[in-house]
Amino acid sequence: MNNVVEVIHMISNEFNSTIYKDLFYKWLVANKDDYQKDHIKMEYVEPNKRYLALSFQMDKIYGEITIWNNNIVEEEIHQKEDKKLLFYLHYTIIDLKQCIEMFNEFYNNMLKHSKSKDIWIALVCTNGLSTSVFASEIEEICELENIHLNVVSMSLDCLYEFYQKYDAIYLAPQIAYKEPDIINYTHHEKPIYCIDTTLFATKDYRSILRNMRDNLTKQKK
Repeated sequence: MNNVVEVIHMISNEFNSTIYKDLFYKWLVANKDDYQKDHIKMEYVEPNKRYLALSFQMDKIYGEITIWNNNIVEEEIHQKEDKKLLFYLHYTIIDLKQCIEMFNEFYNNMLKHSKSKDIWIALVCTNGLSTSVFASEIEEICELENIHLNVVSMSLDCLYEFYQKYDAIYLAPQIAYKEPDIINYTHHEKPIYCIDTTLFATKDYRSILRNMRDNLTKQKK
């Protein structure tokens, strides 16, 4: 008798999951006009025997939701320029409420990423060689942790020519004494910071990155 009950329960769960899968897809499509209010264009992906899918297009990013026949849902967001993955989530369908909650996470992240501004930071030393490793290491951490920072190594001469293109300037310890001259040259237009000597000497990239993010937060206030 117990085996019969278990089989009935299993069949019931599978039946309900199939219903929720179809309902979720129809709910996504039904809200098409609401997406347009946020400048998101929903597009149909050609149906496949194994899944149903929709794409969500914005100027700089796009998202995809794939609803597989085995009741797995995948949500992903990419940058258009380089196809970089910004958001990925997969889950097994339990009920429609859960699907809608997960979609809201996906949707809010699309809006957040679409509004994110590219931040450019200059790491400066005399000839740009000492800071080149720092720039590449910090960029790698940003890539792994999905942090929107672009860090560029440059020489002091390049800084004088291109400083206006950057949101913040960081000086290596060996040219920290140049800070007053650089402030005067840039007419206080850009925030200028000196990298802590110990952090620089010990190659503590994560602490330097943390300081950069803290300073950017202060700049916004």
